[in-house]
Amino acid sequence: MKSPYIISVGNLAMGGTGKTPFAIFLANLFMAEQRKTAILSRGYKGAIGLDTHVISDGKTLFHHPPQAADEPYMMALAVPGVIVITGKNRTASFDLAMRDYAPEVFILDDAFQHRKMRRDVNIVLLDYKRPLSTGFPFPFGYLREFPSALSRADIIIFTRATGTESPANVAKYCKGKSVYFSEFVYSHFIYNNQELPAEDLRGKEVWLMSGIAHNDKFHEQMLGYSVKISGHSRFNDHHKYTIDTLESVIAAADKAGAAMIITTQKDFVKIPIGYRARFAYPVQAVNMLNQGFVEEILERVFI
Repeated sequence: MKSPYIISVGNLAMGGTGKTPFAIFLANLFMAEQRKTAILSRGYKGAIGLDTHVISDGKTLFHHPPQAADEPYMMALAVPGVIVITGKNRTASFDLAMRDYAPEVFILDDAFQHRKMRRDVNIVLLDYKRPLSTGFPFPFGYLREFPSALSRADIIIFTRATGTESPANVAKYCKGKSVYFSEFVYSHFIYNNQELPAEDLRGKEVWLMSGIAHNDKFHEQMLGYSVKISGHSRFNDHHKYTIDTLESVIAAADKAGAAMIITTQKDFVKIPIGYRARFAYPVQAVNMLNQGFVEEILERVFI
């Protein structure tokens, strides 16, 4: 049996650079090629803890938030047929997947700093506007390790890019590597289990709710759809929503006369079913700004 191909998707900065939507993008790509794919995630903030757990076997969702962490659960929902396993011990997750499912491709979510497990390619995501933050690791800055760690990267992808040239302060680390530029776009919205074209929101009064690493970026993105934002309930990343919190948000939205409450997909999966009818969320997609990434990654995986 041929060994599975292992792809690590990670970053240098603390906080969001778009690992989850990019892992979804990759998984959908491989599933479209009819390659059995597994995503291994640490499962940060899931109530079931950091032991090894199968969130989805590609057919059945075994754990839901708050038991399952929000991001792996979202990945399982977004990619039909993908296997999603969480656990601190990635090797244990890998062994379980190989024994029970035998995937052809593995995606290691947020694993650039997890160097114990082998990988065939290291993909590192950098925010185009602040790729190296302060340039120093925590607690003196917002990096997980020094920028020189980019020497381990095989492919560097700038997210939220507005151009196709490497920012000056990181250009020297990109030499000799495959470099791509991407943006996140919202293809459509989901409201009451139905697709809602973005243009249908134009001019509507809405309230925003988000608990992500960069709430301000979500706010800016929504302004791009010409909605009238009457308020924004902001929470910390991985926030767990209680009934009291949700009722407070709904009351504030009603008082402001908002037609609907828009949240992120990551937040939506944590809302109890009985409250979801009040919330819409955008479906995020990855758009590559320069050519070649899809061809390169498919060639690497299926050579």
